[in-house]
Amino acid sequence: MKNSKTQLLAMSVLALGLTTLNGLPVFAEEDSYIEDGTIAAEENSQPTLFPKHGTEGSGLSTGYEPLASNKRSIKSYTGGTLTSNTWLSSFHSNGLIDYQVSANYTKTDHQYIQTKWFATIEAVSTSKTAKVTLSTTGGSVEASTTSTDTIKSTKSKYYQNTKSQKDASYRSNVAVQGSWKKVTLTNEASVWGNKVVKKAAVNSQVSVSNSK
Repeated sequence: MKNSKTQLLAMSVLALGLTTLNGLPVFAEEDSYIEDGTIAAEENSQPTLFPKHGTEGSGLSTGYEPLASNKRSIKSYTGGTLTSNTWLSSFHSNGLIDYQVSANYTKTDHQYIQTKWFATIEAVSTSKTAKVTLSTTGGSVEASTTSTDTIKSTKSKYYQNTKSQKDASYRSNVAVQGSWKKVTLTNEASVWGNKVVKKAAVNSQVSVSNSK
């Protein structure tokens, strides 16, 4: 990768747990669950993805390491551990930043496991604009800042496995344009169905900042 096309980004990590006011994990009844995103890929079609070196925080692919990474875990209704993982590349070329999201669960007492994510772009000021495009094989979603709002988020994309798999993972890239200050990826991992009669969900979040 040429130096002229590669820029080191300052990394910042922020973890979010999906919690109630008293700090306990949020559970939603299965029957009341309504998906508010659009599909990234056909269910049960994606392989389990691991970082290149098998450890969180390592590179996803040649030329893209280290990563800004974060994970957050909770216990499900049945005592299984659900983990949300989010990774962003700390380098970008021509405005492209690699990302990976996953949901991991330690049991097979559920039916559905899902990873759902969206991107947020922040412009440097109201006099400048910035745009982020979140790419998936199931189509892209984008968001642009305005003169009155310096922070905008895309709609969500999701990938789901439905056969009691312990993992749901997805990998692609985001494209950033304009005078951007920071781009953030937020990922919600969730499991439900079968013995997990109450849906369990937890968020993780990671950001990279433009050093310009």
